[in-house]
Amino acid sequence: MKDELHIALIQSDISWLDPEANFASFADHMPLDADVILLPETFATGFATKDLDVATDPQTVDAIQAFLLLQANRCQSFVGGSAFVKVDDRYRNRFFLASPQGELNFVDKRHMFSIAGEAEHFDAGQSQVTVQVHGWAMRLAVCYDLRFPVWLRNDPKDPYDALLLVANWPESRVDAWTTLLRARAMENQCYVAGVNRVGVDGFKVPHSGQSQLIGPEGGLLTQGATHQQQVLRATWSSLKLKAVRKRYPFLNDGDAFTLD
Repeated sequence: MKDELHIALIQSDISWLDPEANFASFADHMPLDADVILLPETFATGFATKDLDVATDPQTVDAIQAFLLLQANRCQSFVGGSAFVKVDDRYRNRFFLASPQGELNFVDKRHMFSIAGEAEHFDAGQSQVTVQVHGWAMRLAVCYDLRFPVWLRNDPKDPYDALLLVANWPESRVDAWTTLLRARAMENQCYVAGVNRVGVDGFKVPHSGQSQLIGPEGGLLTQGATHQQQVLRATWSSLKLKAVRKRYPFLNDGDAFTLD
């Protein structure tokens, strides 16, 4: 397990259904000295649920994956962000994490946002996915999954070390975003990286950013400014993580449960 990891979040606006513009913008802001770089949910197209055929065009999805792999190689970092993909006649919100070695891991968003009728078109992910990053176990999750602690609950027999979460979280509910990110860190005794977009999307919904990097006791390492595009940075320490879990072995006292 690497002693220190350098994490970067690119908090940015997203050009609606314009992958090439988004690729150019994010490429310009990629740091060259980070171990992990996260981009917001649906970073290449925006959350364009009314234009799914456009957003999931095979050439677009291929280009998104190629972009992540290219940047992972160029920056020698793990680079992640989500995209809509079509599977048979249904859709999924898929968080890809590309490695410098050319591997592409992914998880599908588990929880469908019923207020927006997501379940009419999207299928829920069925698997929890943990990826090894320089010896760190990192759990992947997407936006609305943040509200469901059982899905993200750490297993003391095989704990993950960090939660990586990509989002398009609206400004109107941003208090939940900032609070729940810290709650997930506290209850799971893990580092948390949550990246959110800024700007107004194609549905005229404003997003304020406020991306966060959080320590394993819930302490805020850094938070993105409101309505500002920026790259956030923090360093995570494996020694700190181990010390917290050794001094306060709370995970061992949790309830056993299974997921249906």
